[in-house]
Amino acid sequence: MRLRHRPPWASKSGAHGRHSARRSRLRRLQFRLLAWFLGAIILAIGASTLTAYFTNTESNEGPTRVVSRHVQHRLARIWDDPKATEEYVAELRDTTGLDLRVRRDVRVFQGRVPRAPTGMVFEDGVAYFPVVKDGTLVGALELRNTAIRPQFWRVFVALGVALFVLGAAARRVSKRLARPLEHLASTATRFGGGDLEARTGIDKLPHRWVADEVRDVGRAFDTMADRIARVVLEQRELLAAISHELRSPLGRARVALEIAREGVEDGGAQAARIPKALDDVDRQLVEVDAILGDLLASARAGLADVRRETKALLPWLRSRIASETNGPIELDALVSEEVEVDIDGALLGRALHNVFANAWAHGHPKGSPLVVRVTGAEGGVRITVSDEGPGFPETLLPRAFEPFVMGGDAARSPRDASSPHGIGLGLALVRRIVEAHGGTVSARNLGTGSEVVGAEVALEIPLAGRARSAETVSAHG
Repeated sequence: MRLRHRPPWASKSGAHGRHSARRSRLRRLQFRLLAWFLGAIILAIGASTLTAYFTNTESNEGPTRVVSRHVQHRLARIWDDPKATEEYVAELRDTTGLDLRVRRDVRVFQGRVPRAPTGMVFEDGVAYFPVVKDGTLVGALELRNTAIRPQFWRVFVALGVALFVLGAAARRVSKRLARPLEHLASTATRFGGGDLEARTGIDKLPHRWVADEVRDVGRAFDTMADRIARVVLEQRELLAAISHELRSPLGRARVALEIAREGVEDGGAQAARIPKALDDVDRQLVEVDAILGDLLASARAGLADVRRETKALLPWLRSRIASETNGPIELDALVSEEVEVDIDGALLGRALHNVFANAWAHGHPKGSPLVVRVTGAEGGVRITVSDEGPGFPETLLPRAFEPFVMGGDAARSPRDASSPHGIGLGLALVRRIVEAHGGTVSARNLGTGSEVVGAEVALEIPLAGRARSAETVSAHG
């Protein structure tokens, strides 16, 4: 038994009223498409007929007309000899089997319009071919044969058959266009109504069901829906985590303020605790500010609010490294000074800061420099940050850039309180920012076998305009 795949629009699920409305819209769309196709076909037939009519000159006479004119000219030459005329017509009658007769009465042509270029007229099923001698109508060749009567019904039947065949083809084409378009509209409606999992699944359908143009629209919609769904999902997760993470530093700040208030009220023994309590408040506010900064950067990157400017990479990178105060950083540049990239300096700078802060917060030795290496990559540049910490836990390495994924052994200190790792957004934000620039990120542990001597995070950024390859910008070949 052969099982046939059913397209999504053939599903039987759903409310009857909704499907009735969809069928009604589908029929209207199919009818409009069919009407346009049929109108185009009729116009094409009319244009072809007019073209044939105006280009069908005497020099383009067909064989039948040529024979007819030959007979008329021959009769005109021998018309004055009745005997020769009758003999010629009798010869034609014997040769063709047609009922041909000579008629010397020209009144049959009076008041009648010729129906052919030869001047032929019809009367009661009899055809009369005019005989003209020296410019004067002298008689006619009478043909009593109904077979030559112009049977217009055949023309109409032929046109009807042609229209039926073309109409059937047009209907098939209109259905092929209308059904997938209706499916796209239905999917867009469901997505707009909050069903973030709604997809067209256009690539899963057999090619015969979907035109290439409609397939392209479906792919574009699915790509758009995937991105929107990812942004919405991450924002929902972010808001859920923030509701707790903001309460924690604010709660600690409230406790510190209570301690400070008690010290002010007691005046004596408790007064010494006031500076420490105020320092705690300051740290908690810094942490809140860092969380809110991450939220803003995450929203900008997720919604593609990237303000790109063309910058020379190395001078910008040196400036960013110089602004970091939590520890030393070494730059190893293997590209030329002229390399330019199109970046949002603030966003990409935040991404680099998060990579640095992640290394410092997870075991990189104090006083030992992080190493930033810049090399050429296909169509862009590769920025790698290497540390000497314990590396990523093997179970978390594949998910290092997912939101809210945190290493369990983070060694945070008071000076790292402003780092963004309290809610697991640091590297997730790095990925979103780099992807918003059209780049990619990756992470790996350094070392051989089970001996891990550090971790490496890599950011690949396209060149300005992507006009030059990595080989042309590398200063070291």
